[in-house]
Amino acid sequence: MPKFYSEIQMKRICLISDRNVYIKRFCRLLTDNGYKIAIICRHQSGLDKSQFPVDIEFYQLSSTSLIKKTFEISSILKTYKPDIVHLHYLAKDCIIPVLNLRRSYKYYISIWGSDINLFSKNFVNRIIQNMGLLLCDKIHLLSPYFENMIKNLFFFIKKSKYNIFSWGVDYTFLINPKKEEITQIKSEYKINNNDHIILSYRNHKEIYNHHTLLKAMPQVIEEFPNTKFIFTRGSYSENYRDQTFKLANDLGVQDHFIFINRWLTNNELRALINIADINVNIPLKDGLPATLFEIMSTKAIPIVSNLDNYHPFFQDKTNGFYLHKIDDAQELSELIKISLRNLDFYKEKFHSVNNDYIRNYQNWKIQSKHFLEFYN
Repeated sequence: MPKFYSEIQMKRICLISDRNVYIKRFCRLLTDNGYKIAIICRHQSGLDKSQFPVDIEFYQLSSTSLIKKTFEISSILKTYKPDIVHLHYLAKDCIIPVLNLRRSYKYYISIWGSDINLFSKNFVNRIIQNMGLLLCDKIHLLSPYFENMIKNLFFFIKKSKYNIFSWGVDYTFLINPKKEEITQIKSEYKINNNDHIILSYRNHKEIYNHHTLLKAMPQVIEEFPNTKFIFTRGSYSENYRDQTFKLANDLGVQDHFIFINRWLTNNELRALINIADINVNIPLKDGLPATLFEIMSTKAIPIVSNLDNYHPFFQDKTNGFYLHKIDDAQELSELIKISLRNLDFYKEKFHSVNNDYIRNYQNWKIQSKHFLEFYN
C-alpha cells in the first residue's frame, strides 16, 4: 500500500450534519479514499444509518435543545477523537469551537448562505458566529460572493482560510429518474398527464418567498386551468406553513395547490423535479443553492430571483427568466404565462445552455476533487 494512502487512512473525520441530501455521496467519497468517518446527526428522525457504508460510526443526538445538543456533541468528540471536525451549518455549529477551546483536532466549516441570511442579523448571534469562525482552521465557501458577505458581517477572519468551491449536483443521478418513481409521485398527488406543473421546493420559510408565487396563482389558473402548483415542506416554519394554507384558501386556489408535508427521499425529489414544467426559485436572499443547480439539470424552465450572486452563471432569457422585482406577483404570473404559452420552445432553449453548464462545471464528479484537496 502506498505511503500516501496509508497516511490518509489514519485520518479520522467527524461530520456534524442532519438531513443534508449531499451527505451520503460525500461520505461515499471519503470512505472510498481511505478516511475513517463518523457522523453526528442532530435529529432523531434525520439521516437513515442503513443508507450509509457499514464502517461509518453513527451518532444520533437525543436532545431537542440546541444547548444540550452542543454539550452532547462535545462529549462524543472526546470519545471519538477525530483529526478533523467538519461543521456543516454555521448558525447551529458555531458555538461548538467556542465551547471546546482545549482540543487536539482541527475545525473545518461549510457556509451555505441561508445560515448567514437567517441568523446573522441579531448582534449576539453574529458575535458568537464570529468567534466560531476565528477558531476554525478552514472555511468552505460556495462561491466568491460569500467573501463579501463574511467581510461585511464578521471581523478578523483570515482570507487564507477560505476554500471556494460548490457542492455541485449528482448530475447523472438527477437526469435519470425511474419511470415507476414518476408514476408514484403522479398517483400520490393526483397529477394528470395533461397538467402543467409549477414547482417551488426550497425550504418552506418566509425568506424563500413562496407567498409571492401563491399570489401569482389566480391569474395563471385563469388562462391555464389545468395548472398545479407544488410546494415542499423541507426545513420549515409551522407559522409560515399555516399562513400559506390560509392564503391559498383566501385566494380560492386550494384545488390547484399541492403541499408535500413530509421529507422527500432523494428518489422522490428526483422524480418531482423532472415532472415540473417550471421551477420557481425566488428567495429574498440567498447563497449559492444546489437547489438551483438541480433545477438547471432538468428541462424545467427556471424562474429565479434577480440576485447578484446568481449573475456569474445565470443570465436572463439565456438560462431562464429573472423575476426582477422579487415580491411582484403580477410580474411572476406574466413570466409563468409566457413560459406556458411557449413551453416547448423555452424548455429546449434553456436546457441546451443549462445542461452544458451543469455537466461541465457543477457536476459532483468535478466538485468532489475539490473536497479531497480540502482535506489533504
